[in-house]
Amino acid sequence: MVTIPYPNVLLDALEIGVMVIDESFEIRYWNQWLEINTAHLASEMIGKNLHDVYPQIDYKVFSRKIRTTLRLASPTFYDASLQNRFIEIPRTKITTSLLINMQLQVTISPYVVEEGLVMVSIYDISDLHELKLTLQSQMEKISELNSELHRDKMIIDANLLITKIDEECRIVEATQAFLEFFGYKKESVIGAYLSQVFGDVSVDFDTIQICDAIARQQKWSGEVKAVLANGEEVWFDTVVTPLNDDENGTLSYTVIFHDISDKKRIELLSITDPLTKLFNRHKFNEVFENMIRRRHWDENHTFGLIIADVDHFKRVNDTYGHQSGDKVLIEVAQAFSQTIRTGDILARWGGEEFVCLLPDVDMEKALYVAEKLRLAVEELHFADAGTITSSFGVSIFAPGDTQESMIHRADSSLYRAKENGRNRVECI
Repeated sequence: MVTIPYPNVLLDALEIGVMVIDESFEIRYWNQWLEINTAHLASEMIGKNLHDVYPQIDYKVFSRKIRTTLRLASPTFYDASLQNRFIEIPRTKITTSLLINMQLQVTISPYVVEEGLVMVSIYDISDLHELKLTLQSQMEKISELNSELHRDKMIIDANLLITKIDEECRIVEATQAFLEFFGYKKESVIGAYLSQVFGDVSVDFDTIQICDAIARQQKWSGEVKAVLANGEEVWFDTVVTPLNDDENGTLSYTVIFHDISDKKRIELLSITDPLTKLFNRHKFNEVFENMIRRRHWDENHTFGLIIADVDHFKRVNDTYGHQSGDKVLIEVAQAFSQTIRTGDILARWGGEEFVCLLPDVDMEKALYVAEKLRLAVEELHFADAGTITSSFGVSIFAPGDTQESMIHRADSSLYRAKENGRNRVECI
């Protein structure tokens, strides 16, 4: 076996798991993080086959990812969900944890391509996942509290942002929590139109939808945003409910505002790529899966997938530095965003790869959109890198397709575009 000079000091200092394996899954390197968290020593693991130690990995998918990484000399990602873990690593936090095992994100990078070696990096993203679980738990508690409104009026008044509004959209009552949140005195609110009340304290508060629901005498719910006088942006989950006030059939309306600003911020972090501000891979997979599940797709009504890759991106990083590389990715993302149609779903797939879902297109239209994206990149100019290009692979959904089969065809088309000279669009 060839001895490879691993940078042990650097890799052992990382707060992530790092292993090096070959195409047959033989382990060549096992860093200190993995030793600590898996209880498997490097001396025991090196030379073993990963399959023998962790048979639960989907090796068919894993093998395809490794081949893609070595072929393109570019990182790929192995999706490791709670139901389909890469490897099981116990969650060993001193504080109470909602997870028994770590939630992992796995990146496969080329290491020594000519020897068929890849580096597998394992990131612990359990904290982010626990934030989401905690938020869901808190939302469920608030929902339970709302169901007890009529039994505990003091808790409602002190904790919930609620107003009672008449048929002309004037405020009849308001809880103390509502008054304190917006800094109002009761006498300045009662009897005032809702639009006047919020006109003084905020802008862009969507009172129109609330008052329209009242005019139609209908129940309504939705998310609304307010920008307070101090510039703070606040999001509310809002519910309008009609109530019969007396025997004459006079209606009033209860409007409940629930502050979901923290939820919106966490949601944005969990679905957004921090560099390009596009959807991240996790969010794209979620949208893709939902689109695949729709039952109304047929030969005349389908959707397309585009995979785009910035040509010679490694050369940009190596020659001009990662800051220049990041700028290329940011401007390419902006060019794509400005070119796609409303309703198209654009995301950063990873590294220099981008993906886009195109609802309601055939192959001809999908190729047309891909060509527009290609031209948009070609028109960019960078102070360091000058002009860059990109290559595109396109696939169209057909009955029986899965997410993996569509990605495979688009990925194969992208590979063909690379082989045929780059800066082009290909399909299979």
